Amino acid sequence: MVRLCFVNSLRTWGGAEVWMLDTAVALGRRGVPVGIIAQPGSPLLERARASGVATAAIPVRFDGAPWTIAALALQLRRWRPDAVIANLTKDLKAAAVAGRLAGVPCRLATRESDFPLKSSLHYRWYFGRAATGVLVNSEATRRTVLESAPWLDPRRVHLLYKGIDLVRFHPRAQAPRAGTLGFAGQLIERKGLPALMEAWERLESEPASPARRLLIAGEGPLRPRLEAWRSGLARPEAVQLLGFVEDPVPFYHGLDALVLPSLAEGFGLVAAEAGACGVPVVATNASSLPEIVDDGRTGLLVPVDDPAALADALARVLADHDLAARLGAGAARRVATRFDREATLDRLLALARAPRERTTA
Repeated sequence: MVRLCFVNSLRTWGGAEVWMLDTAVALGRRGVPVGIIAQPGSPLLERARASGVATAAIPVRFDGAPWTIAALALQLRRWRPDAVIANLTKDLKAAAVAGRLAGVPCRLATRESDFPLKSSLHYRWYFGRAATGVLVNSEATRRTVLESAPWLDPRRVHLLYKGIDLVRFHPRAQAPRAGTLGFAGQLIERKGLPALMEAWERLESEPASPARRLLIAGEGPLRPRLEAWRSGLARPEAVQLLGFVEDPVPFYHGLDALVLPSLAEGFGLVAAEAGACGVPVVATNASSLPEIVDDGRTGLLVPVDDPAALADALARVLADHDLAARLGAGAARRVATRFDREATLDRLLALARAPRERTTA
């Protein structure tokens, strides 16, 4: 029996936290023991407790703090996992050392965004020695990691896509054809929201523009800017700031298309979720998004930070219902083929089991 432990010090609720909790719950249904160590008071900790996942509240505030390492090592000795999976680099600096002290054979770092690794000596030690491997959630992130860290053994960098629950995220019975576009994600610059705002203004400025809606789901520091922008529109009622959406499935099912104009991504979880729901995705040709969105087959790709191209692609999907239906059906097939959660869980368990098998061989 493989046992897993996640360590995540983030106080926010984003794609990494969604994946960790979903993975813990899904593995629990298989009878695999999973624990989550999270920041006290964080959404991940509270949601994990409510879901019946084993939890421990241990603050990870400073890089490699000895008191944090001691607390983590004690907890790991109690749980005796075969693998510990650290979210942030800060988490790795504590959890990898604690895992070594507690005798955890598999210590995995995750890279959630398509950003390079630093080449400092302590990064080389933490990622190359303290960790037994690095999990990347896309081929794009894998390339960036290896290009920025030639000192890292490529055999220790493992691709693990974020799996989608194909029972929960299922194709809708019929597309709405209501002229509704949607964005879902953190309200931050990296998600390309300024380009989306300008693209929406271009759509609305078209002569005899049909009635359209833009639904923006999520929270983040750009919300005040979005509110100010919305209030200055000719039709402010056409843009709705929904805040955090607890159940995204009805949200996706009500869209003609999802728009994801990111400057960079790690995986692009919402693009895969929407695709599983049969919703075409209009996204930027950035990072991992081309691995999810097959241009012209499951959605449309546009250059990064190009509001004019984004507006044209959105107008095309909204105007051509046959195209939208074809892209949506293709998206559902692609997600089912490449991002089935059960297959990703199998791979995660195999990665967690491998160091133990090498040790006992």
